[in-house]
Amino acid sequence: MARRCKTVWRNVRCLGVLISCVCMLTSCSRELTPTKLMEAVSDNMSDVSSFANTVRLDIELEDVLYTTAVSMDIDMESTMDPKAGHAKGTAHLKMRGAELESVLEIYQLIESGRSATYSSLDGNWSKEVLENTKGSGITLDNSLFSEMTDSVEDFRIAEGTVDVDGKECYQMYGEVTGENLKGLLGSEMLNAYGLVKLTDENAISELLIPITFNVYKEELLPARIVVDMSNVMKSLYDEFDKTTNVNSYSIKLDFSRYGEVGPITVPEEVKSVTGPKTAPAEMGGTADSIPAPLGTQGVSDP
Repeated sequence: MARRCKTVWRNVRCLGVLISCVCMLTSCSRELTPTKLMEAVSDNMSDVSSFANTVRLDIELEDVLYTTAVSMDIDMESTMDPKAGHAKGTAHLKMRGAELESVLEIYQLIESGRSATYSSLDGNWSKEVLENTKGSGITLDNSLFSEMTDSVEDFRIAEGTVDVDGKECYQMYGEVTGENLKGLLGSEMLNAYGLVKLTDENAISELLIPITFNVYKEELLPARIVVDMSNVMKSLYDEFDKTTNVNSYSIKLDFSRYGEVGPITVPEEVKSVTGPKTAPAEMGGTADSIPAPLGTQGVSDP
């Protein structure tokens, strides 16, 4: 009887070791890596028909004589098929002792095979048509996250989850090149839609810029993207021997309402007050039609 009990106990122990090994192997195979997380986001984004997001932009450049501060708060909606976008928000500028605030609104969509941008500053509408439809200024291509997959190999995933608007999220952080960042967000957003103009765009492309991705744990879709360019922009200004100190240069995007955005169309009253202005094809389809929201271009050049 004792021998039988020992045999049973030995078999139970062996079974326990086997189960432990299986669990360890399963755990390892399911280990979440930055590449796997971005691949999952990319796959899920390819099925997204629409989404909404907000953009919060905060820039403060301090010079010897004055401080330039730019803040933007914009709500956006995008649809994938047809590809269209609508953005509306406020832009606040403080420069040389003066403070200005304007309401800006933009529609972007494809008309007759060309990219059309309707833009408004405090209700004054204009229109520009681009021959090339690649790379719109306010809509995000749902394939952009697949292009980011190879860039996140050296990223890290935070041990715990974070909360975004009451929902549990993974957090992944690391550095991307300015070129990849322009592909994800667009050069217009990085330049505050014309309020900050850099003299050397190639310099931005080569920079390594910190970025944080928050991903909804359940849906595995983007929840938040945070870009803090303060330190790298300060280094860039120093490289150009400028006296400007970069106190802040950050962009935050929050994503929500996946698959809930209705068709985006330009109101007839907007079309009636705008005339087409065709941009050359060599512009590459970028949204240079978006006006500087406060009536100024190139506020600060490094």
